[in-house]
Amino acid sequence: MTRRYAGIVLLLTGCAAGLVFQSRHLGLTVDETSHFAAAYAYWLGEDVLQPADAPPLTRAICGWIPRLLHAPSPHDANGWKDRDAYMIGADILDRPNIRARRLLFYTRLPFLLFPLLIVFLLWHWGRQLFGESVALVLAACGALEPTILGHGVLINSDVPAAFGALWFAYAAWKYWHTPDVRRLLVLVLAMMFAALTKFTLLPLVIVGFALALWKGPRPPALAIPAVLYLGILAASQFQATPVPEAEIRQFRGAGVPALAMGPARLLANLPWPPQFVHGLLFIGGSLQDEGFTGYMLGQKIRGRVPLYFPLAWAIKFPIPLQLLTLAGLIALLMRRPDPATYWLVCGPALFFFGVATLSNSHLGFRHVLPALPFFILAGGFALAKWSPHRTIPALLLAWLAATSLHAYPHGISYFNEWIGGPANGWRYLADSNLDWGQDLPELGRYMERRRLASIKTFVFGYDNPYHYLKPGSMDPQTLPAPDTPALPHIYSPTPGTYAVSANFLAGYLFPPGYEDYLAYFRRHAPTARAGYSILIYEVK
Repeated sequence: MTRRYAGIVLLLTGCAAGLVFQSRHLGLTVDETSHFAAAYAYWLGEDVLQPADAPPLTRAICGWIPRLLHAPSPHDANGWKDRDAYMIGADILDRPNIRARRLLFYTRLPFLLFPLLIVFLLWHWGRQLFGESVALVLAACGALEPTILGHGVLINSDVPAAFGALWFAYAAWKYWHTPDVRRLLVLVLAMMFAALTKFTLLPLVIVGFALALWKGPRPPALAIPAVLYLGILAASQFQATPVPEAEIRQFRGAGVPALAMGPARLLANLPWPPQFVHGLLFIGGSLQDEGFTGYMLGQKIRGRVPLYFPLAWAIKFPIPLQLLTLAGLIALLMRRPDPATYWLVCGPALFFFGVATLSNSHLGFRHVLPALPFFILAGGFALAKWSPHRTIPALLLAWLAATSLHAYPHGISYFNEWIGGPANGWRYLADSNLDWGQDLPELGRYMERRRLASIKTFVFGYDNPYHYLKPGSMDPQTLPAPDTPALPHIYSPTPGTYAVSANFLAGYLFPPGYEDYLAYFRRHAPTARAGYSILIYEVK
């Protein structure tokens, strides 16, 4: 028994150590400011900040930490008047006198549980599908996947959502084979977790309810909507009111079909948490319009771009896992397993990846994180079918370990060998694929190693540079923006050392006409890098 669990225990221990180190190593990412502030306000009983872009789980699991550590009150922060979570979080985590790095690190710690749970569940489900040895390989693949590892330490809902999707599929698989009350309770818990983690997981609730009605027992299954409703109320601290008429009229703009407006109005008469409704309207509305400006292959993109996520998968998912996934799909078609296994392994992967491909949100590969564990799990069919040929799986795992650990602890910026690795990533994709403002600590280390007294900067993000750099050592350069005075359309640098964030180098964040503002740096190779998201240039 002890030997049976030794492998997964060692793997989880190593993964946990790697996550803790990475959490200390990375600087503050942009979206963490918003989630931090919203979580803190939630635990102060004032869940009122905007944007309300996630259900309450992210806020519930970490907001107690800034309260316990007596962080400054959100009421005293910039942005409280407008309830702007980004400004409030940036202001609180910007203050040097509260040891902001310590506060950020401890608030991140609860999120480290979710990548570990993904690794564990890949192993646990893999054992039942394929046996011990294949399960351990799958768990190792999950522990080494750079996007799961890189985003798994952040105050964000992406990796918790990936675990939620995997847990739901596993619970549904078990319930399919044994539809009793105990399995139904576990399925409902998984549905609840999904509903409270990310709005894009809400379709799983419909699938789970339909499965429960089909398989039975029906009397307990009929109680699922009421249980889920009470769970949402409880997680939202029972702060609920009927939905105002003005917000009901926004349902159509958020994607509710005309035929569903009648039932939607009836449901709106029930008390609902305002933040939950605001979040649904925010996400639904953003999916109906052109979305946010993205970047792909040197161009700004907006609206639907179906090739965005296939390209991201091709250049950000490790090649060994691509090969394993494709081989697994072939083996799955050859094996033709029972319908539950087929649909609950392939179905979620196709659904999450397919919906993202058809969406208008192109801010990063992280948006298909719920599909990644299923890609890995599908590879188990190949490992099981060709298990006598152990050399190839061993080589793939060694290749994955080499490429993942080479990028560590910069999994956020990982790109695979098809494009030459992370150094070339900015030519293809940007934003949270590469540069989320996380590498200011690396810039501080670079300046310390080189003993640089000052550096000229075009640095992206909300992190405070002087948590890592000496006061006065930065010389921020003027960036084009709608409210800045007229600037030349192309920047001409004077001699000196420059630090340029990849997002600014790509130019897609600049106003129209200024996309090539930093073209000088694009034409020259950097002399060094701080992480992979900040490029260093020496201008003579």
